[in-house]
Amino acid sequence: MDTKISKPVKIIAISAAIIVLVLVNLIVFMPPQYQSSNLISLDEIWLAGYSVPPFSINSPDPPYQPPKIVYFSNNSTYLVKDYEKWQEPVYKIYNRDKEVTIPKLNYLWRHVPNISVYGNTLSYDFSAYNGAGIDCKHAVYNVTLSVFKVNLSTGKYRDEYIADLPVNNIEVTNLPATETGLYRVTAELIEPKPDEIYRLMFRIDIPHYFTDNNDKRIMKEDICFECDPNMYSTDDFYIYGEDAPEIPTMTYDNR
Repeated sequence: MDTKISKPVKIIAISAAIIVLVLVNLIVFMPPQYQSSNLISLDEIWLAGYSVPPFSINSPDPPYQPPKIVYFSNNSTYLVKDYEKWQEPVYKIYNRDKEVTIPKLNYLWRHVPNISVYGNTLSYDFSAYNGAGIDCKHAVYNVTLSVFKVNLSTGKYRDEYIADLPVNNIEVTNLPATETGLYRVTAELIEPKPDEIYRLMFRIDIPHYFTDNNDKRIMKEDICFECDPNMYSTDDFYIYGEDAPEIPTMTYDNR
């Protein structure tokens, strides 16, 4: 019996093998599809911002907890706990069309908080994003810094308001549409007593308007019809004396 395979059959067999190999690679290496309800984040159609990840008990184990800073009164120095953690990138994931893949979402907004303290000055990075579809010549993100004393007996984080501290606004200039600009937020730190803990809450308000390259004022309501008129983000830090007990784990009840 002649078992020799004809040339056309060989070509068909080789082609079939290649097709199977390609399909296997697609199945193994193709990123999973992000299943959503075809939602679009409002951040993407106006100005937005991102810095320190917001508190969430739904984040991967262990749950995200705000940055902690220790003050040593004997030599008036500060230490950012888990310093290396805040030099690593974090990712902002948007609700987008379900055809968009997870890796593309992850790399949509890659941000390093870069938290540090020099002397008595805390600083960290804020990413401003222009999703309005129009080049931005100038915009101002208003920043406020409020201080609260942590009640160690109840674990409440914001019952006792102390004061607002001076902090500069973020001025964005020449930020093209779909681009991200990096800006440094800085503030002088308070000096807690050895057994005290304080919460520092930065509130960064998203601009209501910006000017374009023709010096025309672009209003939020003209671009983003469904945007909250008071869009803002908050960044929490906790500063405690060297003898203070460990900060109670933050929950929705005590934040």
